[in-house]
Amino acid sequence: MDQLIKILVALFDSGLLGAVTVFGVKYLISITKNKNILMFEKWALQAVTLADKTTLENPEKKDLATNFLTERLNANKLNYKFSEDQVSAAIELALKELKGNN
Repeated sequence: MDQLIKILVALFDSGLLGAVTVFGVKYLISITKNKNILMFEKWALQAVTLADKTTLENPEKKDLATNFLTERLNANKLNYKFSEDQVSAAIELALKELKGNN
């Protein structure tokens, strides 16, 4: 155990431990951001699919999909990570994907 402490102190003194820690934290943050974006896209597709199954007119369908996606973001405490413009764009992209117009 004493050897482990000596090794950690040596790594800390050399700056390696700090560099590895910074890299590790940045890596974990990037993974989390990527997962949030993937969930956001999945929820947008779900919102558009839900709205498409209704008998509402097109502007009302977009409002329904937007509200659904916004509520989903709020429920998962991700509402501050995506702007209204990003929500609207995600809905439009999901609609194109659903219709097969990539």
